Amino acid sequence: MPRFDRLVLGVGLAHAILAVVCVGLLLVDATPILGVHPAVKPLKFAVSLAAFLVTMAVLLPTLSISDELRRLLAGALSLTTVVEMTVIATQALRGRRSHFNTALPLDTALTTTMLIGIALLVLAMVAITLLATARPLAQPALLTAAWRAALWLSLFAAVSGFAMGGRGRHTIGGDDGGPGMAITNWSTAHGDLRVSHFFALHALQIIPLLAVIVLWLPLRATAQWTLLVLGIGANALLAGWTWIQALASRPMW
Repeated sequence: MPRFDRLVLGVGLAHAILAVVCVGLLLVDATPILGVHPAVKPLKFAVSLAAFLVTMAVLLPTLSISDELRRLLAGALSLTTVVEMTVIATQALRGRRSHFNTALPLDTALTTTMLIGIALLVLAMVAITLLATARPLAQPALLTAAWRAALWLSLFAAVSGFAMGGRGRHTIGGDDGGPGMAITNWSTAHGDLRVSHFFALHALQIIPLLAVIVLWLPLRATAQWTLLVLGIGANALLAGWTWIQALASRPMW
């Protein structure tokens, strides 16, 4: 049985509960925000942050670091994600956009608070990536390689995230809130930086899970490593290709 960081796991499960609440709120009529129900964005972020936090709750105990540093990193991950989720939920309850919104003083204050939290989260993830790369992990070699690749690839999510922040929008070639895919709402008419952001960020779940599956299969070591490298390459290719597509103002589909 894997060990978990209790604080990070608890915050992750709290986000999962929030996601369930948001599903229930979708049944309540409400004024749309950019054409979608106001509970949709909190739902998507709650699911994404729950997956991220549960993943980090598995990784943190395997890092070769002091207990004090581990607690500091766990606290940083927990606090910053709670801040981000609180702003998103608050704005949804107010019927306001949570991202790129400086229309009113309160909107500006909430957006600034969220950006500070995200910046601190990125710094924590950079530290974890460097530590996981420089020091051994309490994992089999294949899984260690998967974690390291996933962490480095996930940092590309910060690049796409800050690109959205710098532009004040996630759509390129059109306005936010246009026609989009079901569930994700990724633009079907223009470039959308959220697609690349998704594939980079969730490499943290995809690549280690692939490694676990590969280790479970009765394969030679060479075949296991080949499958892992192919999986890492495919994830990186998706993140890079969707980034290029977005910058060229082309939708994913």
